[in-house]
Amino acid sequence: MSVKHRGARLALAIMLFAGMLACRVTDVFIAQATPTATRTRTVPRPTFTPVPPPTATPVPSPTPLPPPTPRPTLRPTPRPTPRPPTQPPAPPPQPTAVPAPSFEYAANPASCSHAGNQYVKGRVYDSKDPSANGVAGLKIGLGDSTGTNPWVTITNEGDGFYTFTLTGVGQAANRGTYYVWVMDGSGKRISDVGGPINMNPVGPDAAGTCWAGSVDFWRR
Repeated sequence: MSVKHRGARLALAIMLFAGMLACRVTDVFIAQATPTATRTRTVPRPTFTPVPPPTATPVPSPTPLPPPTPRPTLRPTPRPTPRPPTQPPAPPPQPTAVPAPSFEYAANPASCSHAGNQYVKGRVYDSKDPSANGVAGLKIGLGDSTGTNPWVTITNEGDGFYTFTLTGVGQAANRGTYYVWVMDGSGKRISDVGGPINMNPVGPDAAGTCWAGSVDFWRR
């Protein structure tokens, strides 16, 4: 009994298998016979957008520009005028010295010292040599710086010496300025004017005391 059943089950199983195999084979043939629908991709056609014709753009008329503003004229800044260096004031013009005439006798510079009384003395030499002999017999004038109008005139001694006594011993001293010169026998001046001799009444110890003046002359 069980054998029959098993045989029946087996036979049934074979039949089912055969049926299934037959169905499969049929599906394969049908699949091969039926054309496969191929999906075709539709490509969209390009769309061209029409370009509008160019529109004429009106060109604006040029706007007139304002005239240029004139620039101010630049003037150079004036520089201060430099002051000339300060010069010391020029010395006042000296009076034109009148050339002294060349007289026969020249005068040595005057000298002065203190003494017991006031006087002016000197000597007329025959030459510039201090050891030269004196010249006698000449007139000597005492006066101002012009040498023209003597206040006092004397004749010098034989050895050429002369002396003008202004005050005696013990008398009060005077103050004054004196000049001396040599003249010939006619009173014409023949020497330079010697001086000045600035007499004063100051004492013996004072600076610049002048009681005894002296001027010598010598033949050129």
